[in-house]
Formats: sequence, C-alpha cells, structure tokens
Amino acid sequence: MQQDLPQHLQHQLRHQQQPFICRTMESGLGQPLVDNHQGIGHPVRDNAGKVLGYSSQCDIKPRIQHFYFNGSGFKTFDVENGYKTPPADMKTVVANGESIPFVVRVEAGTINRFIYTIAMLERAPWNRKLVYWMRGGVGIGHQQGTAIWFNDKLNSSEKQLMPKLLAEGYAIANSSGNESGVHYNMRLAEETAAQTKAYFAEKYGQPVYTIGIGGSGGAVQQYLFAQNRPGLFDAGIPVQSFPDMVTQSIPISDCPLLGQYFRDEVARDPKSPWATWSRQSLVQGMNASDTAKNPFTGKPGTTECINGWRFAMPSVLNPHFRDNKFDKAITYYGYAPNVFAKVKWTHWNDLEEFYGTDAEGFAPIPLDNVGVQYGLAALVSGKLDANEFLRLNACVGSWKEQRDFVQYKLDSDPFDSANMHRSTTCREPVGIPAQRREGDQKAIRAAFDSGHVFTGKQLGIPMIDLRPYREAELDMHNARQAFSVRARLLAANPGEAKRQVVWFVRPDADLAVQVMTAVSVLDKYLASGSAPAEFADRCVDSAGVVLASGPDAWRGILDGGTPGACTQAFPIHSSPRMVAGESIRGDTFKCRLKPLEKAYTDGTYGAAVSFNDAQKAWLSRIFPQGVCDYNSGL
Repeated sequence: MQQDLPQHLQHQLRHQQQPFICRTMESGLGQPLVDNHQGIGHPVRDNAGKVLGYSSQCDIKPRIQHFYFNGSGFKTFDVENGYKTPPADMKTVVANGESIPFVVRVEAGTINRFIYTIAMLERAPWNRKLVYWMRGGVGIGHQQGTAIWFNDKLNSSEKQLMPKLLAEGYAIANSSGNESGVHYNMRLAEETAAQTKAYFAEKYGQPVYTIGIGGSGGAVQQYLFAQNRPGLFDAGIPVQSFPDMVTQSIPISDCPLLGQYFRDEVARDPKSPWATWSRQSLVQGMNASDTAKNPFTGKPGTTECINGWRFAMPSVLNPHFRDNKFDKAITYYGYAPNVFAKVKWTHWNDLEEFYGTDAEGFAPIPLDNVGVQYGLAALVSGKLDANEFLRLNACVGSWKEQRDFVQYKLDSDPFDSANMHRSTTCREPVGIPAQRREGDQKAIRAAFDSGHVFTGKQLGIPMIDLRPYREAELDMHNARQAFSVRARLLAANPGEAKRQVVWFVRPDADLAVQVMTAVSVLDKYLASGSAPAEFADRCVDSAGVVLASGPDAWRGILDGGTPGACTQAFPIHSSPRMVAGESIRGDTFKCRLKPLEKAYTDGTYGAAVSFNDAQKAWLSRIFPQGVCDYNSGL
C-alpha cells in the first residue's frame, strides 16, 4: 500500500467490489475456481448449468498457450506437432542472427481478481526488458475484463505492435485490471500492475527496465502511476493521452448542457446562428464541423462534444445507465435479476471507497459550474454579443442531483436532457435563470487525495507523449491534452516538465513505426542515464518525415510566443472552460468567485464590452454569487 495515500483512505483499497462478474469463460480460459458456497461472487456451473459454488476471487490455475504469427495476427499453435509440421502461413523471425518460427509463449492466470498475460518469443532469449501493456476506456467496475491474447482479443493496434516488440526480444505483460474500460479505480490498477510485475520478476527474473505503453486510459495510467507509485515503470509511451479522466469530466460535463442549449435555440428559430455547427466552437472551444456526419441525425454538421463525447457523461454520471455488455454478461452467466439492482452505475459510486456515500447510497460529485461564464472569450473578442452571452448563461443550466436522475433515452436524446436543470423563462431579461450546480468539496478533495488527479508535482521518468492528430475526425483524444499535462508540470514542478516530450503524427502515418521509434529512444535514454538528442518535442508528416523538432517546435501554445512549426502544422482547440477563462491545465473543479462589480472594472470583459443597467441586472440574476476568478482557482 502506498504511504503517500492519506491514512483515512489507505485501508479502503483492500475492499473488493461485489457483485463482480468473472469473465474467464469469455476469455477461453474456463470456469473460475470455486472458493465459497455462501453465494458470494460469481456462480460457477457444471455443463448442465447446475451451480457448483461461487467464486469471489475469479481465480484460475495458471496455464501456458502458444500462438504463431501469420503476418497479420496470431493464431493458436499446436506446440506438440506445429514445429514438425509448421502451418503454411507461419512467419519466421530473426533472433541472434538465426531465423526461427515466430511462435509466442503466453502465460495466463489471475492476480488481484484480474487476468494477467505474459508473452515472450518461444525459441529466443529474452532481452531482459519488459513492456507493460495497458488499455483504455472508462469503465464502471463490477467485472473482471477479458484476457487480451485469447479468443482473438487482440485489437488492431496490438496486432501491429506486439509482433514488433516480441521480435526485438521484449517480454510483454498485461492485466485486464489495467484496462481502464474495465474499471477506473487507478489505485486498484496501480496495485494490480505492481503485483503483476512482482510476479513476473519472481518467475522470469528482474527486468533491466520496464516501459509502460498504452493508449487513452492506458496513457492516463502511466501518468498517474508515475505520480503515485514511483519506480513501478522506468519510462512510458502514453499514446493519445489525457492527464487523467476525472478532470476531463469538468469540461465534458458542459458539453451536453451547451449542446442542448444550441438545440433549443435552433428549435425555436431554425435561422439561429447556432444552426451553423462550426459556430458552436465559439462557446464549446472544441472542434466542430459543418460537413462531418452527425451520428444522431445522419446529416452533415456536428461537434467533438457529440462525435467524441456523446456517451461520456451518461456513462460516468447517470446512475441508471450501464453498458449493454453488462446485460449480456449477466444473462450469459445466469445471474439473478436482482443481483445488480442496487448498483449505481457512475464513476463516483464505482470509487465510493474514496468518495464515500450519502444516506441513500449516492457518492458525492465534484462537478460544479457556479460562476462559470460560458462564451466569455467570444464575448470579449466581439464574436458574441452581450444579449446572446446573457441568454446563453441564463439558460445553460446544470446537472440535477443523482437521486433525481432518470434512465437515459439513448436513441432519442443526444444530451440526456431529462437530467438537466432547465428554465422556461431563462431567455427573458426578467425571467428565472436555470439553476447551476455546486460541486461537493469533499469529493473534490477525495479526487486529489486518492491520486486520481494528475497534479504535475511528480513524473520522475522519461515520457514520450505520442499523439495521432485527429482533430478533423472530432475525436475525443483532442490535441490539447499533451499540453495540459505539460502545463500542470510547469505549474507544479518545472524541472519535471523536461521529462516529457510531445510527438504528433498525422493520422494516416504508421503509428506502430512511431511507437517503435519511441521505444528505441527510451532504450537509449535508460541505457545511458541521460536524454539522447532524439528525446525532444517533434511532429512528423504522413510519411513519417520529421517536420520540426526541438524546444521551439510547439512554441506559442503555452508561452504565447510566435507559433512554432509544429504548432502551425497541428493547430489545437480548447474547451468550454477555457473559453470561460480557465487555463489549459483544466484542473479546476470549482473556481473562486469574485463580485460582478469587480469583474466590471478588472478587465474581465475587455475594453470593448460594456453592459447597460438592464443587462447588469440580468447578469446579477444569473450570477448572484459572483463569477469565476480563474486567477485564484481551487
């Protein structure tokens, strides 16, 4: 247990979540072992469907299976006969100057209730270096996840990268507990990785070094493990990173609120300026397109809020909304309908060991938009007039409390609007503004205390933050995230910022080649103990040719200087909170408030904006407690 975790939270990590679905059957690894007959955990059945007992730990006995590489993927290999009569499509690999069959030995078992795998070339020496592989997503727990090598579970990027890593002699370890789509308890993920690595070292030998590799939530794990568990990894390649996912919920919670406002405005007046989708970026900050296909309407015109994040808020905020994979698993394993009846399907309840719960069993939530002036930058720049700014902020509203939520109507409501505070008179200068939401201070503190927020105080290892540039696709892995990480490092511990470099690649570039280049650079770094020249910010084109490299490559993003070559080639967007005045760090759950009278005189609204008396009265009704002062945010 980490000693830097506050004492009142240390004991809680030992708690094991129930109910908890074991998924070894889906992984092709058979039934979990029975460990009790008291009905605790997962039902274990015989071939006739009769319950033999229950498994609270989801354990299986370790086993070895072999796979061969055929050039595009891995297939099961018969080790008894396969070397005598090799499959026609089996490839070879060169090891120590000798061509050998490309056969991989994979061990699978369970540690900490999750399924681990350890993969190595079968007939070649291990290079004594370990890659720890992590997957992404944002899950709500209550399940084990599946083994990545079995039942053809490797995804497309893994099928591209695993052969390259294995061919160079790396061992690859993984656990389903290090897939953030299985759960997003980062302290549980950290403990699982530590235990899996310890088992690897005990059985196969201590690696010379361990490099973490993973995308999205797998990238988040690398940053948070570096912060919370120094020494677990020696270097990392976070791909399509976020600093963490908890602070992502801040601007993403705004997306549906703003989207519903725009939708209402267009419904009231089809000629509304907000009918032009690209204009919504003025307030949302994220990219928008007038030509990209909208997944709800099927017509041209959409935003990153919709294409990238449309299911994000229901999946972390709506206690009634659960992934349909759960329903399939519940049915598949024959769970009684009431077993999961009391589960509240939110990120906050999933981590109730840290956040706690109220008398009704709901975990407190840190999301807050009191005092947030949506569209402020657009107002100051003259792209949004004062009345529209006032109407927007009067009508945007907020999320209701958990007890008031209802089921999300997935097919008909892109924004989960039934769970928002709305007002029928908000558009009137003398009307009633829609209610804003105040975040729970204890929940905010718990998010930081439990290590679920990347603060920038600790990195400690070299990281190559590698990002396919997908702004045109309105992808959720937007380009600003790598610089959000760096901004936090610069604010909290500037020396640590030197350990992170940012590499951007065009979306059609060969990402596997770029990852292997990053592995090579980190290998040099770890072997020599100092950064090689290649460990530098850079960007490459579709052919993998370096466009620019060095300290000036990304100039202009964080320093306000003349844009560097990479900054010009790969423009980044912002977020609703950045448009409202927050910094690119994006780590302010609840802003400090200042009186409107101060905001009128301190330059908040720029030199060109002035409100008349009626508009000031309207503004006072919208923000009775004052407006955000992000220069002194929490």
